[in-house]
Amino acid sequence: MARPKKPLISRTRVIETALMLIDRDGLAKLSLTRLAAELGVHNSSVYYHYRYKADILADVLRLVLGSFVVDADADINWKNYLLEYAPKYLEKLNAHPQVVSLLVAQTPKTLGLEFENQTAAILLKAGFPPEYVIVIREHLEVLTVGALQFSNNSLFEDVPDSLPELRSVVDAARSMSTEDRFRLALKSYVDGLEIQLTAWTDGTSEFST
Repeated sequence: MARPKKPLISRTRVIETALMLIDRDGLAKLSLTRLAAELGVHNSSVYYHYRYKADILADVLRLVLGSFVVDADADINWKNYLLEYAPKYLEKLNAHPQVVSLLVAQTPKTLGLEFENQTAAILLKAGFPPEYVIVIREHLEVLTVGALQFSNNSLFEDVPDSLPELRSVVDAARSMSTEDRFRLALKSYVDGLEIQLTAWTDGTSEFST
C-alpha cells in the first residue's frame, strides 16, 4: 500500500510511542505492526516516516540520549564532573533499561558526540594524556553498563549453606541499591585516576609515554 499523502501522526509521536512500548513490553516485541496498532493507525502511517525498524531504534536511542542534558561549567573540576554526571547518565539509562542494548550495539558511536567532546575537553584540560582519554571513557562505559546489567540480577543466586562467607556477602550486597553500587565503583575508579594523573604530571607514571 502506498504511503498516505499527508501524515496522520508525527515522527516525534512515533518515536515516543516506540520508546513507551520498548519500556513496557521489551525491545524484542517491538514491530512496525505493533507500533501502528498502539498509535491507532494503519501500518502505512508509520511507513510514511519509517520504512525500517532499525531507523526507529536509532531515533529511540537518540531520544533517550538527547534528553540527557549537560550544562557543565567550562572550568568545572574534572573529578567533580565525572562524579556528578556519570550517575545522572546511569539514572537516565536505568529509566529505559531495554535501550541499553542499543547503546552497546552502537559501535562506533554516532550519537551523543557533543557530550563526548565536552568530556574529552575537560579531561584534556585537566592534564590527562590524549592517548588515555578514550580509555578512561571506555572504562566509565563499562562501569555504567555493568551496573545496569546487574541492577535487577545478582551475580550469585542460591549460594549453598556450605559456602557461608560467600552467602553472607551476597545477602549483605542486596541491601545496596544499583546507584549505591555504582557510586562506590565510580568513586574508587576516579580516586585511582587522581593518583594516576599526579604520576603523569610529575613524570613518575609507568604508563608515561
